[in-house]
Amino acid sequence: MDVKAPKEAQADVSGPGIGHGTAEIYIDPVKEAKMMRKFDFFAIGLLGLFYFMANLDRSNIGNAQTAGLPTDLGLVGNQFGTATTLLYATYVPFEGPIAVLLKIIGPKPLLSTCAFCWGITTLGMAFIQNWQGLYACRLLTGLFEAGLIPCINVYIALVYKKEERGKRSAAIFAFSAFSSAFGGILAYGLTQVNGPNGWEGWRWLFAIEGAMTLILVPLYFFLFPKHPTTAWFLSAEEKSMMQARYDNDPHWGQNEEFQWSDSLSAFTDPKWYAFFIYQFSVDISLYGFTTFLPKIVSGLGYSGVKANLMTVPIYIVSLIWFLVIAYFSDRTGLRGPFLAGPLLCLVIGYAILISVEDLKVRFFACFVVGLGIYPTTGLSLMWLQDNTARHFKRATMVGMTLCFGNTAGVAVGQIFTTESAPRYIKGLSVSLGLAVVALAMVTSLMVGMTVVNNKRAAKIRLAEESGEVLESEPEKGDYDVFFRYSL
Repeated sequence: MDVKAPKEAQADVSGPGIGHGTAEIYIDPVKEAKMMRKFDFFAIGLLGLFYFMANLDRSNIGNAQTAGLPTDLGLVGNQFGTATTLLYATYVPFEGPIAVLLKIIGPKPLLSTCAFCWGITTLGMAFIQNWQGLYACRLLTGLFEAGLIPCINVYIALVYKKEERGKRSAAIFAFSAFSSAFGGILAYGLTQVNGPNGWEGWRWLFAIEGAMTLILVPLYFFLFPKHPTTAWFLSAEEKSMMQARYDNDPHWGQNEEFQWSDSLSAFTDPKWYAFFIYQFSVDISLYGFTTFLPKIVSGLGYSGVKANLMTVPIYIVSLIWFLVIAYFSDRTGLRGPFLAGPLLCLVIGYAILISVEDLKVRFFACFVVGLGIYPTTGLSLMWLQDNTARHFKRATMVGMTLCFGNTAGVAVGQIFTTESAPRYIKGLSVSLGLAVVALAMVTSLMVGMTVVNNKRAAKIRLAEESGEVLESEPEKGDYDVFFRYSL
C-alpha cells in the first residue's frame, strides 16, 4: 500500500514539528506500529543489552566492595571512593563529542568498538593486585563506556517520534534495572566462589561479566541496522514509511549534514543550562544510590552477600514504576509533571533514610528512593530531545548535558565516603538538596516553555487576522514560530 494518501486525504497541519500549509504524508498507523516493533526488537533490544552490560561492568565495584575487594587489595583511607570517582574522570569529557559522532561514524562500528574495549577492561579487573591496577582499570572503563548512554539517547530521537520516545527510554532503563537486580543475584553467587591461586569471588565477578560483554559484541555488529531507512529487517513498503515519517517533520533533521554552527547553537540556548543543572542534580542520586545501595542495605542488618540479594526487589519495583510513568507520559504528551512526582519520591525517601533509626522503615525508604531514580534520569533526556529541533543541535545538547551532568559521578565518591558508611548521611543529605534543585528546574522549564508557546500562538493568530502568511522556517529549528514546546 502506498504510504502517500490521496490528495483529498492530505491535511493542512501546523502542529508541533509541521510547517504551516504543508501536506502531511499519510501513514497507516497499524503498519507503522508493526514497523516500529521491529526497531524495538533489533535496535532497542540490542542497545538495551549493551546498556545492561555497561551498567553491570561499571557498578559491580559496589558488589565487589561487600565481597572483600578493599581488604584483598589492601586499600586504605578513601582509596575505594577515589576508584569510584576516577571512572568519571574519563567518562565525562568524551560524552559530548561521541554523541555528535554517532551519525557521522554510524552506531554499528562506533558502539561495537567501545563495547569490545570495555569488555576487555572489565575482564582485566579480575587480575589486578593493588590500587594502581584498580585505578587504571576504572579510568579505562570510563573512557570506553563514555559514548554509550548519549548515543542510545540520540539514536532514540533519530528513529522515534516524540510520542514514542518515553516508552523506549523506559525500555532501555529496564535493562539497567534488570542489570542492577541481576548484578545482585550474580554477585551473590560468584562472590562465594573461591578458586585456585587466590582467586577470590570478586575476581570471578569481573571475569564472568567481562566475558559476557565480549560475547555480545559480534551479535550486535551483525544484527544492528546500519541506517533507519535502509534497515535490513524492513520491507520495501516499510522503508518508504520510515522515510515518510522524516518527510512529515522538517524539524527532525534526519538528513542534516554536520555544521559547526548547529552544534555551537546548543550553547546559546537557555534551556540547555537548565537541563544540565537538572541532570547533574539527579545523577548524584543515580550514581550514588545505585553504587552504594549494597552497602546501605548491609547497614540495615544484612550480611555482605545477602545485602547484594536484598537490593533486587528495590530495582524490580523501580523498574515497574518507571514503565508505568513512561507509558502515561507518552500517552498524555507531558514530561514535566511525570518528572516532578518521582522527584518528590526522592525527597521523601532521602528524608526518611536520614532521620529515621528504625531499620524496617529505612528499608522501605530505599524503595521510595528507587521510585525516583529511573524516571528522573530517563525521561528528562527525552524531554530535552522533544524540545530541540535539528539533529546535530539535539545531539550536542544531549551529549553535553550528559557530559556536565555526569560530573556528578566525580562528586559521588567524595560525598559517599568510606568513613560515612553504611548510613552515608552526608551523601544522602546532598542528594536530597539537589533533588529540590532539580524540582525547581522542572518548574522553571515548564513555565518558560508555556510562556514561549503562548507568544508564538499569539503571533500566528495576529498574522492570520491581518491576512499575513507566515512561512515555516525549519532551518531555525526550535526557534521556528511553528515549533511547539512539549511540557
